[in-house]
Amino acid sequence: MIYYFTYFFTKFLSFIFFPRRVTGWEHVPAVGAYILASNHISNLDPVVMGISTPRRLHFMAKIELFKNPLVGWWLKQLWTFPVKRGEADFAALKESLKYLKKGEPVLVYPEGTRRMDKPLKPQPGSGFLAMKSGAPVVPVYVRGSDKAMPPGSKFFKRSLVTVTYGKPFLVGNCSSYEASSQRILDEIYKLGND
Repeated sequence: MIYYFTYFFTKFLSFIFFPRRVTGWEHVPAVGAYILASNHISNLDPVVMGISTPRRLHFMAKIELFKNPLVGWWLKQLWTFPVKRGEADFAALKESLKYLKKGEPVLVYPEGTRRMDKPLKPQPGSGFLAMKSGAPVVPVYVRGSDKAMPPGSKFFKRSLVTVTYGKPFLVGNCSSYEASSQRILDEIYKLGND
């Protein structure tokens, strides 16, 4: 119930403050596990992805957000789980693998944090998940969310947000988790150049 209330309330906010244009819906699998891999330019991005994807997603959020018991409880109702940033959080990766093995989608940000101007070096976690799970990766490129909620802002500024899904792919026999993550990130940014 909390999820659906949040979902429809957020869609209402989107209609007013950050209208969305979504393309490539047909690339998102209707059933089975997949890894939705996105660029990350605003705190608004998880919200945008949550209401722009046909299926409910599991995703990580920084562990600091869970320190407030009420916020932590609410985030868990949205299928969010904590991750420690700046280090390899094997518990969060294990949690992600659990959902993928159950046939459910997981949202990841290969860069690990928001980027301000140019792409960051990807973290190995997304490559690890892709190689270990064997799940297809669906790249997605988000544009405009940084204008709708700029870094440091407390509220929205009306701006169009575009979401572009690419074709699913398998990472195959990459030489390392780092190489797999780099391939995923390259596919994301190809969508931004189209």
